[in-house]
Amino acid sequence: MIWMVKLMLVICIVSSAILLFAMGFPKNPEKKKMIFGVRDNPKFHEGEAAAKLKAIASSCRKSALIITVLVCVMSVILLFLPETDITVHGLTMLVFGMFLIAVPLGKGNTELKNLKKELGITRSGVVYSDLTNANVIHSLKLPWIILPNAVTLAATVAAVLIDFGVFNIVPAVEKYALTMMSLSFLFVALLFLPIAVMMDNTRNMVISKDSNINANYNRAKKKTWADMMISMSWANALFLVGYLILITFVNNDAVMVAGIIVYIVMIMTVVMIGVLNQKAVEKRYERDTDLELQDDDDYWILGMFYYNPNDTRLNVEKRFGYGGTVNIAHPAGKVIMIVIALMLISAIIFIIWGAVTGNLDAAGVNWPS
Repeated sequence: MIWMVKLMLVICIVSSAILLFAMGFPKNPEKKKMIFGVRDNPKFHEGEAAAKLKAIASSCRKSALIITVLVCVMSVILLFLPETDITVHGLTMLVFGMFLIAVPLGKGNTELKNLKKELGITRSGVVYSDLTNANVIHSLKLPWIILPNAVTLAATVAAVLIDFGVFNIVPAVEKYALTMMSLSFLFVALLFLPIAVMMDNTRNMVISKDSNINANYNRAKKKTWADMMISMSWANALFLVGYLILITFVNNDAVMVAGIIVYIVMIMTVVMIGVLNQKAVEKRYERDTDLELQDDDDYWILGMFYYNPNDTRLNVEKRFGYGGTVNIAHPAGKVIMIVIALMLISAIIFIIWGAVTGNLDAAGVNWPS
């Protein structure tokens, strides 16, 4: 069963790495509002500055492409190597490794900030408030995302009861395989809910002097997020139910592989539709943006981490990737980032320890063969 885990990891790594590259390093960055997390400025496209911008973008894109290709190639190689714990650990490390693409992004962000200083671009713009829409606009209907998660929980409970012999059903797969698989789906479901709520509670953005435009813009953006998270939750729940029923009675490698591929394709399709819908919203309201927004580039560390003590918001939209991130200057933001950092460091140390020692039994982890 190790090869199934390997296949799932490879599909996730390759698709995610390509998606990260496409979002962070477009062919024509000069046409984007944000370039490596730096707000675009007309002076970037004048004279020598335009040539410097092109050189920075080209260099960083080339570095990011090399990282992406290496991650994808190494993933495929590890897939076809003998099925051992080490190859699985290697693939797991590549999950972290694909985020090395952040290195050229940070480099580009730093170089563009230096270019701003060379051009004499200082912080400008105004922070606008819209008192008519002072309260946060919501688009997420909680029952629609709680229901699929409840279905996932029910399916997980059923899988546990089957594995422990409460129901008079003998699964065709290995003992506890149903439980392990359903718990992984439940974990994913439990991630969807807080992310959806957090994005729905993002403070309203002000892009126009017209309050109606601001309200419609924020409602449209949050609806695309809500629709995406609800769709992913239902895809997760319905697939789990169908897959559990199938593998309870059928133990066939081809069926299991097909199931993994179908699930990942479903999730990636929902994400891509969500990204395209968000872009459509931005394009629709681009002509309605009539405000000179404040230049807050200096608050974005390497274009990825937001630190602004003057901003009371906890979560803000990312400048790299898709979704939101936390304001590290916020008290809760500090706690969240520390917890995430500790979890990532612990996971990496555990994986390295397991790969070096080759002895996961002491940690209570055994890959099924």
